[in-house]
Amino acid sequence: MSNPRLLVYTQDSFGLGHLRRATNLANALVAEHADLSVLLVVDSPVAPFFELRPRVDFIKLPTVVKVGAGLFRTGRLGADYEDVKALRSHLIRETVLRFAPHVILVDHMPGGANRELMPTLAAVRRRKLATRMVLGLRDIIDEPAVTRAVWRRERTYAAMQRHYDEVLIYGSPEVFPAAEEYGIASVMGEHVKYCGYLCNLEEVEEPARVRAELGLLHLPIVAVTVGGGADAYGLMQTYLEALRLLDARRRPATVMLTGPFLGESERLALRERAGSLGVHVRSTGDGPSTLNAADVVVSMAGYNTLSEILRFGKRAIVVPRAGPSAEQRMRARLFATRGLIDLIEPTCLDAGTLARALERALSATARPGPRSVPDLSGLARASRALLEHLPCASTPAPAFDPAMQGLAVSS
Repeated sequence: MSNPRLLVYTQDSFGLGHLRRATNLANALVAEHADLSVLLVVDSPVAPFFELRPRVDFIKLPTVVKVGAGLFRTGRLGADYEDVKALRSHLIRETVLRFAPHVILVDHMPGGANRELMPTLAAVRRRKLATRMVLGLRDIIDEPAVTRAVWRRERTYAAMQRHYDEVLIYGSPEVFPAAEEYGIASVMGEHVKYCGYLCNLEEVEEPARVRAELGLLHLPIVAVTVGGGADAYGLMQTYLEALRLLDARRRPATVMLTGPFLGESERLALRERAGSLGVHVRSTGDGPSTLNAADVVVSMAGYNTLSEILRFGKRAIVVPRAGPSAEQRMRARLFATRGLIDLIEPTCLDAGTLARALERALSATARPGPRSVPDLSGLARASRALLEHLPCASTPAPAFDPAMQGLAVSS
């Protein structure tokens, strides 16, 4: 038979979170299975961004941007959204039929952005392809009432029950019982599996080496990390103002990772203000190594960032994103309740509040309180779950049917 193939669909136009998880999974899967090929179908403007191992490749869809619960607009193209949606849907469907994957992992949106995956799911079922369908969900999507309403409107529960073989939840039910809160358990029953947090486990540089490269061997270091950075200018600007309020003799060194989506004018403004404060401003870099070398982390509440903070056991001051969904606020509050982070609500953020939080975190007497760290083995568990869906040697590969070419894409 031909070598096994897995396709991952992920929609991630605003940040890097979904692309990061998809890349982590793809790289882990090909490391575990010598013959496996993985194709990522992505729409991030900076894809692939992260390093891809051999036998991992990607297809870039035209970008769309989420503006509300279940609402999107065109990203870079000067075209009508419905036209872009139809184009994306057609590209996804033809890619699946051409690539003929044994397993399709759909990330985050069971029907795709505005149900753009439905023609593909229908084609897989109609042609009786031997393709296993797996849905992968991060721990928190939005307020349960909001997500349930969107899923009812888009007929997601029926699509989930009709088309998917398994749901993998990248989280822990002790932190947030997503299967129950979002109504997944009542639809998928025993075909739901909690994997734990899917954390980036790539090797990092030794802290001493990172500190030496920065020339900061003996100073306390604060890492300010904001994921993609598209909406993080306010937090970073407030951080610089907070530094000015600290006694200069006790002021920490800072490495600020602004992310690829921060506007160039905003990045230049930060660099100009940071010069006299001992702040190293970098647009990108080895974020995990920087976090590992830091004494304190200041961040937003993205899934991957908080997972890495837990991995390295860092004291963290977290200011969640205010919107467009409640995802980050919900996660930050849950983690703060467990003693895992110090939380500043976005409505309470100002220079004085952040300066006081920094002083507490950097104090020699400050120690994290009781920490109930959730399961961080999600990468290994999700990889094993997906590999279990690959066929044995006697199972025929799904075949591309030339007769499918040229059929209209229906929604």
